[in-house]
Amino acid sequence: MKYRLTLVKVLIAFLLFSINLFAQNKLNSSYVAAKINYLSGEDLPDDNILKYTYVKYTFTPTGEFGSSSAYNDKGLEYLYQVSGNRLMIKTLEGSVINTLRIMEWDNNKMVLISASATGALDDAMSLQYTFYNEKLVQRSMPLKADDIFSIKENDTVYKSGQKIYAPFKGSSFQRYLQLEIGKKKLNPKDVELISTFIINENGKPDSLRILQGISKKYDEEYRKAFNSAAGMWLPAYHNGKAVKVLMNISLKYLSIGVAMPYYFSSKSANDAYQLKDYTLALYHYDKSLEANPNDVSNLYRRGICKQMLGNMEGTCEDWKKIRQLGNNTANEFHQPPFGLERV
Repeated sequence: MKYRLTLVKVLIAFLLFSINLFAQNKLNSSYVAAKINYLSGEDLPDDNILKYTYVKYTFTPTGEFGSSSAYNDKGLEYLYQVSGNRLMIKTLEGSVINTLRIMEWDNNKMVLISASATGALDDAMSLQYTFYNEKLVQRSMPLKADDIFSIKENDTVYKSGQKIYAPFKGSSFQRYLQLEIGKKKLNPKDVELISTFIINENGKPDSLRILQGISKKYDEEYRKAFNSAAGMWLPAYHNGKAVKVLMNISLKYLSIGVAMPYYFSSKSANDAYQLKDYTLALYHYDKSLEANPNDVSNLYRRGICKQMLGNMEGTCEDWKKIRQLGNNTANEFHQPPFGLERV
């Protein structure tokens, strides 16, 4: 009996050591959530926004961590540390801001437990996140006609999307542009710049087109910021081969006169949503989207409100727009994703 207990302790210690060793020494990957449910095994209710949220975690071997809700964004930079079967997320100053329990972790799959409302990591209402390596997810997704921008003889240019995209070495190319252009203090209001460009097989940007500019001065600074990031891209891959991909970027600026009504309408809508008053929430989401029609968070919450009120056609319209904006939220998660695990 004593021998068996000792053996069990050794096996547990080895498992914890293996998780710690793997996480500390081999992490250089992004993982995408395929399913989020309660630890009890129950599915999340339809009005829980996490049920439709795209979640991506990115780890580097030097200890940086990022969490985002967009395929082409690593999120704000934090630090991570693994101790036994605990994953701790820290600020850059070293303060722990979140702790998750590691259930499973290897190159292909990661299962993490997030605390319930009581702060427990082991009760029935704790959240279980099942992640898969982003590269595995990309390989598992079928190539669709909409993933291709152009074909000329043997030259194919793909469209940026979750399956095929060129990674930016920083946290986000959009955030990089905003910071660089923001240094010029141009202060545009109620305007939007829309541009496209191609990242070639060598990870070099070219063919920049400003489809909708803001002003001669702003557009000039945009081009400078764009060119300054020329060496910060990695090529996109399809079937193990580097390919050309069409990227797009939008920079939008709201004035106080537009931003404040939008902010208060969004807040009122979110408050009503939390109280499950979907009629009132829908009213305020309509108002907020009048001010900012491309707010993805408000679009998919409004879609859920319509769903809860029985308007599935309206839900599909809102979520179709989300997909057109290049966001996978509410797209992959309403059907079996990636061919890996059913939601």
